[in-house]
Amino acid sequence: MEITFFQKNLNKKEEGSFVEYVNQKVPAIEQLLTKFSQDATLLKVSIEKFNKHDAFQVELCLTMPTKTLMATEASHQITRAVDLSKDRLVAQIKKQIAGLRHDRSHRSIREETAKVADPLLVSDELLQ
Repeated sequence: MEITFFQKNLNKKEEGSFVEYVNQKVPAIEQLLTKFSQDATLLKVSIEKFNKHDAFQVELCLTMPTKTLMATEASHQITRAVDLSKDRLVAQIKKQIAGLRHDRSHRSIREETAKVADPLLVSDELLQ
């Protein structure tokens, strides 16, 4: 997986700690993408510091061959914003991969299929 970084309004110390912390969190994302080729996925990581509110907004954009996923979080701490956006992105990746495998065990997919009535059950109910 290739990674690109974009920083806005950060000083050198914050920029260094941000890049180092993101590089620590990347293996959790990479282990979910083992089925894709290394050069088939691109992770765009951007951070913006809002001086007025003393907050950071982190955005992770993962481009896969099948879909582009995006997770954005804002927090007063760089580490917390990275952690929350990484968690959102991991959940989206798991859901996307489950959909590609036609796995019906994911909660959101189960809810969609539960809404559709089974035609065999309906016909049995009509016979009674």
